[in-house]
Amino acid sequence: MRNYQEILTEDGSVTLYSRLYHEACHSLSGAINETIAHYVQGCELAKKATKIPHLCVLEIGFGVGVGFIQTKEELAKMNTKFTFISFEIDEELIHIFAKKHQILFKKNDNVFSYKTNEFKLFIILGNARQTIKQIPQITDLPVHAIFQDAFSPKRNSILWTTQWFEDLKRLAHKNCIMSTYSASSSIRKSMISAGWKLYPGEQFGSKRSSTRARLTGSNDADIMDKLTRSPANELTDENYLEYKLGTK
Repeated sequence: MRNYQEILTEDGSVTLYSRLYHEACHSLSGAINETIAHYVQGCELAKKATKIPHLCVLEIGFGVGVGFIQTKEELAKMNTKFTFISFEIDEELIHIFAKKHQILFKKNDNVFSYKTNEFKLFIILGNARQTIKQIPQITDLPVHAIFQDAFSPKRNSILWTTQWFEDLKRLAHKNCIMSTYSASSSIRKSMISAGWKLYPGEQFGSKRSSTRARLTGSNDADIMDKLTRSPANELTDENYLEYKLGTK
């Protein structure tokens, strides 16, 4: 693998260290356990499966495919059909996943697809800020769960701005849950500016908190108190370069 190095995480699962972003795709405390805590459980997939016959999950950052595999395993228990759409900027990762899981993707321009009676998997190759516009061409379902799992704001800040969260909101079902490992004040302010309502997520590994977001209800009082006292600015398309590692 030219751009990656395999790393064994503490739960026995493997993640990759990206030489491009200088960051691992998952917490070293456990790639699978982190995915379950922040995304499968964080987005309440099992609960949603009892109410929605066909779920639509959107993942920001396919990586090694742990998000898809854990979603498939969870929803198989519920006998729930689902559509899983993920963004990926590096085609090498798609081929690594396909080889490991013996999947023969169909490719239509920049979209890799694989369909069974239980699920539809789509991986959109390219810059997510542009390829997000393709989602209405892929499915007419609203998005019920969003795995905001991009590389960190310091490494990939363009996928953490207010405008990005506005784009996600336009695709989301009214009862959508967006979940992320980040608890950054700047990111939380960006989410709020985009119209999301925040509440705290679980602690995992070395992180003391994480973030969950809905489009209904009200913001968590403790989060709002901390944000009111924080000098951090929201992250936008105008200032995101300031958040690159080493510039702020």
